[in-house]
Amino acid sequence: MIQLHRYREVQEFKNQVEPLLSKNEILHNLALGILYSLNENSKPNFMGVILKNNRAVLVLLQTHPQQIILSQIQQLTERELSEAAELLQETEVPGLVGERQTVLYLSQKLADLKNQEASLKMDQRIYRLDKVKKAADAEGMLVKARVEHLSLVTEWVREFMYIIWEPISKEQAVKTGEAFIKAGRLFLWEVNGKYVSMANAARPTVHNVTINYVYTPREERKKGYASSCVSTLSQLMLDSGFQTTSLYTDMTNPTSNKIYMEIGYEHVADSALVLFHEKK
Repeated sequence: MIQLHRYREVQEFKNQVEPLLSKNEILHNLALGILYSLNENSKPNFMGVILKNNRAVLVLLQTHPQQIILSQIQQLTERELSEAAELLQETEVPGLVGERQTVLYLSQKLADLKNQEASLKMDQRIYRLDKVKKAADAEGMLVKARVEHLSLVTEWVREFMYIIWEPISKEQAVKTGEAFIKAGRLFLWEVNGKYVSMANAARPTVHNVTINYVYTPREERKKGYASSCVSTLSQLMLDSGFQTTSLYTDMTNPTSNKIYMEIGYEHVADSALVLFHEKK
């Protein structure tokens, strides 16, 4: 029997789902990393689990206004996913992100029930790295971003968000940059006194940390800077005690996928982001 259980208290939700997600930190890095950052005063938009015979099979967490993270603990049949969609029919679901096949099927069923349209916004791949195979081969060095870099970081964060079709205001970019710098895991690649690329290490869990916000300005691309930046940062994270690093790539960008695989990243799963909107 398929059931939906909603949670109101963050700590109760964490106690229930953290052990389940921790069994695969790479696959569930998005939900788990966000979960680690929440405290008892946090107010996520939605917290819930889909139960099958009283055992959690899907974990649902929303802290982003446009998407609910769907973490699949156990694979469900299409019939069971249809039942799950019916249970979510009365829930405000702006979008779903998670394991590709499950998200695509569930979102289509949900869209039909709500008389909405579901559109695929992002096709991604999740990668893991245990050992760096290709060290930095471009000139330069990795530098930890500091407060005096905030203006540049703000500019690059805005440009990065524009590229991934999630434009933000300058104020939002400043807040993001400040948070990254304060966390101490945002790094720049410096060549002859000039900064040419950046990468961030985010959402740390017990054994894993995720590399994101990899950005190189257009005039500095195709020089190996991003590859060297990510490779060196990944090694730094491994050296600091993490067993693995992970990252997401755009499946439609073969260049970035090739670069990361050369560094040593291995494909774990495919992920999809689907957004819901009213029918035209």
